[in-house]
Amino acid sequence: MKTTLLNKSLLGLTFVIGALLSSATVTAASLKSTDALSVISINGVPAKPFKPIQLSAGKVLLELKYQEIFDYRADDSGNWVKSEPLYLVLDVKANDSYQITQPKIMTEAEARQFIKYPTIQLSINGDKAGEYPLQSHSQLMVKMLVSNPAF
Repeated sequence: MKTTLLNKSLLGLTFVIGALLSSATVTAASLKSTDALSVISINGVPAKPFKPIQLSAGKVLLELKYQEIFDYRADDSGNWVKSEPLYLVLDVKANDSYQITQPKIMTEAEARQFIKYPTIQLSINGDKAGEYPLQSHSQLMVKMLVSNPAF
């Protein structure tokens, strides 16, 4: 009978410890972007269209796409300016809040200039962290080959 009571106590203690461990949530970092600068994928996995986006801690590869329409007249259907995929590598820390914004773009010419030389402003927890260039696919591949010469 003592063995049964001891087993029940140990089993109960195991459940209590398990419940405590599972209730300790691991919080992810969050990322907000603008309507014109969409997050397409995170580490190669398609991003969900929810804002803010949840990010895991560690190095994260963001695939972004810029697209915006410029109307000149009421009867004009507008001109879309769209980028090819653009990439940004972030070193994400848990619980931080990240926000990326592109420069203020008012005209189609400014949008095309942005696509040629894309840079974003990064804020972390509301504080400006700096301006970062976005990379094209080929620039990203070159960077990976240079940093990993074994390929």
